[in-house]
Amino acid sequence: MSDMVDPTRMPFGQLERTALAEVLASGQLWRGNGAGWGSRHDSAADSVADRLEDAFARRLGVPYAHAVNSGTSANEAAVAGLGLEPGDEVICPAACPAFVPFAVLAAGCVPVFADVDPHTLLLDLDAVEAVAGERTRAVVAVHLWGLPAPMAEIMAMARKSDWKVVEDCAQAFGTLIGGRPVGTFGDACCFSLQQSKHITSGEGGIFATTDPDTYARAVLYSSAGVPHFRFGLPVQSKPEGSIGRGHIAFGHNHRIGEMQAAVALAQLNRLDEFNRRRTELVALVEEELARRGGVVRGLRPIADAEVSYWRYPVLVPAGRGSFQEVPYLEQAFQRMEAERRTPFGLPLPKHVTYAPGSCPRAERGAARVRVLSVHHGLSDAELLDSVDAALADL
Repeated sequence: MSDMVDPTRMPFGQLERTALAEVLASGQLWRGNGAGWGSRHDSAADSVADRLEDAFARRLGVPYAHAVNSGTSANEAAVAGLGLEPGDEVICPAACPAFVPFAVLAAGCVPVFADVDPHTLLLDLDAVEAVAGERTRAVVAVHLWGLPAPMAEIMAMARKSDWKVVEDCAQAFGTLIGGRPVGTFGDACCFSLQQSKHITSGEGGIFATTDPDTYARAVLYSSAGVPHFRFGLPVQSKPEGSIGRGHIAFGHNHRIGEMQAAVALAQLNRLDEFNRRRTELVALVEEELARRGGVVRGLRPIADAEVSYWRYPVLVPAGRGSFQEVPYLEQAFQRMEAERRTPFGLPLPKHVTYAPGSCPRAERGAARVRVLSVHHGLSDAELLDSVDAALADL
């Protein structure tokens, strides 16, 4: 691919520029903490971030959504919303971005990696069962590249074992299973608005859930412990004569700003347009792979799936892959393995290991996968150039 082609270049237009201009004209660039908590916003109509949450919740079909400043913050909100205790174990797929287990660590919990299906690099149910223990409390299902994890089977296992389930939908905005959007199966979900994703505000993320308690915990975690609850949830009043600003729980300051929210809302209104273009580019990739023949082929989704690809994964000969997302091989996890504790000093249980070779199918699979950009900002010619560049040495 030419160095001049950026595969994440976004087709920003008048809709986004108008939205930004309106925020600047308002003179209110921060979202605030809601009425009575240090904000001028006295109604949902005053805040672009509120409107973004309303629109997102409607689109996904869930009652609660909370916008934050990054996809990683949305990951953390989803895990924090589950109400886990320090030392609880959360099973993560061995092939996923490091942000997934980092969010588990941020909650004071212990990531436990389960090996993956070699045909999809998604969670393998037998592998999940093999690493589950007495302190397992949750599973994170990652819809990698847009390919949906087997949610019916994951939910059945989780309900039988009384586990919570987080769906990481950062790469799957628009993917369906049986006509139902990913993000609506588990107890909580998270989406990314980072530059390369289906829609973007540069950085940003959204957490969503059907459970009011999960929503409330996630908001407190993401808004410095201030109860900026929406969607009809009661907001505790600050006690009369109380000292302090009203931080009722520990939390980070992960609030989204109004300018981020304005761009994200404009982009949300264009999601169908963007996904149609991605579908066209996927078809072009598949035509090109069929024309080339040989040893390269796409990974196949589960049955009854409609995939909204973030990137298009292809299988290549063993050892020729370039996929690097096996997080326990990262230096951060290797340090934990050597020290036998988390970054916050929590001892690793004896049965938890991050040693190389722990999940051999993930490691072998990573060495057999390359991914092709199908970003909706690419022209047909740019896409074909990128395919040529990605597969030129095969």
